This record gives sequence, C-alpha cells and structure tokens, in this order.
Amino acid sequence: MSQTLGRSGLKCLTACVLLALSAASQAQSAGVDDQYRLGLYQRETGQPYASIDTLESLLAANPTLNRARLELAVAYHRTLNYARARAEAERVLNDPTTPETVRLSITSFLKQIELEERANFGKPHTFDANVSLGLLYDSNVNAGPNSTLLGSFNGGDLVLDGAYTNKSDWGGIAQAELRHTWQRPGAVRMLDQPSRVLWTTSLGLYQKSYKQYDQYNLGVVTLATGPGLIVGNNWRGNLNFQLDDIYFGGERLGLYTSISPSGTWKVGRSGELTVDTQWVNRDFRRTVDAGREGQYRSVGATYGRLMGNQTWSLQGGVRLFEESAREDRFSYTGEEWFVGARTQLSGIDLFARAAWRNARYIGVEPVFAVSRRETERRVELGASYTFETGVLEKWQLAATLANIHNKANLTLYGYDRDTFTINLNRSF
Repeated sequence: MSQTLGRSGLKCLTACVLLALSAASQAQSAGVDDQYRLGLYQRETGQPYASIDTLESLLAANPTLNRARLELAVAYHRTLNYARARAEAERVLNDPTTPETVRLSITSFLKQIELEERANFGKPHTFDANVSLGLLYDSNVNAGPNSTLLGSFNGGDLVLDGAYTNKSDWGGIAQAELRHTWQRPGAVRMLDQPSRVLWTTSLGLYQKSYKQYDQYNLGVVTLATGPGLIVGNNWRGNLNFQLDDIYFGGERLGLYTSISPSGTWKVGRSGELTVDTQWVNRDFRRTVDAGREGQYRSVGATYGRLMGNQTWSLQGGVRLFEESAREDRFSYTGEEWFVGARTQLSGIDLFARAAWRNARYIGVEPVFAVSRRETERRVELGASYTFETGVLEKWQLAATLANIHNKANLTLYGYDRDTFTINLNRSF
C-alpha cells in the first residue's frame, strides 16, 4: 500500500513541476512580448532613448531575439546614431538563421543609413554664397509729404520748403552674402530627443544707389554669427549676434549691434509657430543724429501653415516693439500685425503680404508741441521664377511691387510711397 502511494505521489509531483515550468515559460514569453511592444510604443511616440533602454534590457536577457535587435537598430536610427544602428542591423544580417527576405530589408535599411549619414553629417563645414542684382523705382525717395502746406497745432498753417516734398527716382540694388555653417559630427541628446548643433557665420554687403538723389543712397555691411539647435523634428532655435555698419548718402551713419534669439515649434502636421526677440543698440556717428542714439527692443510671434493639401501657405503674426532714444521725441512704443500667403502657379512662385504698424512717440515735436502718432500700412505683391535650363540655369528672376501709406497726426510725417523692384539672384 505504501509503495503504491509513493508512486502516486511521485507522479503528482512530476505533473505539478511540469505545470509550474509551463506556466513560468508562458509568463516569461508574455513578459518578453510586453517589453517588446513597450519598446516599439516608446519609439513611435517620440521617446527613442527610452525605447533604446527598453530594447537593450530585453536583449540582455534574450540576446538571440533578432526581431528586438532590428527594432533597436531603428531606434538608434531615430536618434541619428548611425554607427550603432548599422552595428545592430549588421549583427542580424550576419546571423545565418536570418531569412533571405529579412536580409533584403536589412540591406535596404543599411543603404538608407549610409545616405542619411552622408547628408546630415558628411560635411561638418559648408560654405554657401548668394548674389543679387536689381533695378528699383521709388515714387518717394525721401519719404516726404505730398503737400508744402502743413497744419500747425499752434494756429495757422506752415509752409514746407518744396525741396522736402516727395521725390521720385530710379536706382540700382546689389547684394551679396557669404555664409559658413559648422555642424557638430553626430547628434547630442537634449530634451530626450536627438539634436543637431550648428554654428553659422555670415558676411553680407548691401547697396542701394539712386540715379539722381544720391544723398539717399544706402549701404550696409553685415557680420553675423551664432549657434543653432535642431531638436528632433519638432523644435529648432538659434541665437544670432550681428553687427550692421550703415552708410547713408555716402557718409557713415552708424553701427547697429543686435542680439536676436528665436525658436520654432511644429504645430500639428502642417503648422509652425515661431517666437523671436531682438535687442539692438543704435550708435550713430553724425552729430545731427546724436539724439536718435538708443536701444530698440521687440518680441514677435509668427504662425505659418500649409493649406489646400500643401498647395499654398498662409502666415500671420504680431510684434511688439519699443525704442528708448537719447531724446524723447525719438522714443516710441508700438505694435505691428501682418498676414501673408504664398503659392506656386505654372512654376511661378507668387506671394502677397499686408502689414499694419502703429507707433506712439513719447516726446513732443518742436513747433507742433504735441507727440507724434503714426500708422503705417504696407501691401506687397511679388512673383519669382527659377530658370532650370539655359544660360540662366539656377538663377531666379523676382519682382516685387509695394505700396506704403503712412498716416500721421502731424501732416509733416504722413506720406505715400510706391516701389517696384526687379532683380536677378542666385545661390551657390
């Protein structure tokens, strides 16, 4: 009897052990699947570094789980770590048990890595240049009023010298820029996203010369430099330091020193929001402009969106600004709004833009004994075409028509102005 019971107990124990081992195996398999799915979910929801941690932990316990290793290679690819992505993919490719269809997919993936690595980090230093030459018609070169008869707040009228009323003229515009961009080899982790670090430096020259009224000629030499950061696919920013040496009428007008940080965020599938600020120190050289010296500050926001199945774009924004000058009559605060649209029709790029700018001056004006108030309305229409063949291949022909209406409480500062520019430009 005891022998029979012993055999029966042994069979029961063996069955219990087998059931326990089966349950443990099933639990382990379920745990592997859960961890695998978690890694994929993290990667596809914008958490590539968390996905790498999850998949590497899974592979540490299951080193032959090639499906997880391939997903790990994709996660490294998302972080722009092309070396690790290549290494993980090649490890699966070199496994003799890997099916042929999977090998073909891996080979295609490795080719994609090679092309992207070359495009993103193949050239740490890049040089770009662009030149532009054009003609200009300006209906009001000196931004002068239309009439010599001006109202006075002190009673009666003032008669303005005719030499200061609006003058029209033709002119030429020339512009050139040389730009150098350094990009750090490889990505860095920032805000749990792969990020690219850049530094851009540029030298620019600008000259606008009138045929008759050369006292209104304008020349600018610009030197700018600063870092840039591209974080994943959703955010980018830069910090720009700039010097503008300005010449007016053949004389050195002054030096503008500015700092301009900005950031751009992706909004939805087709929108972008940009926020920027600017600080400018205006140091004038001529004694007559000493009262204008001061600091300009502004902050702005711009939203742009692709519309109509990405066939055209719409953009709008607002900017708040102020200037603190040495003399209060040149100090002001204000705001600006704008809206614009761009599309392409039969290979021609078309754009339209309208802006409204209000400025409220602090100090009072001599003679008038009141503070100035101005509202500027600007409307621009433009078109451009890039030549794809022939002598002008890669050159762009562009034309812009602009109307400016400046309304002021003091007639002296109110004016209308129309400009038309046509230029030929190219980037190298």
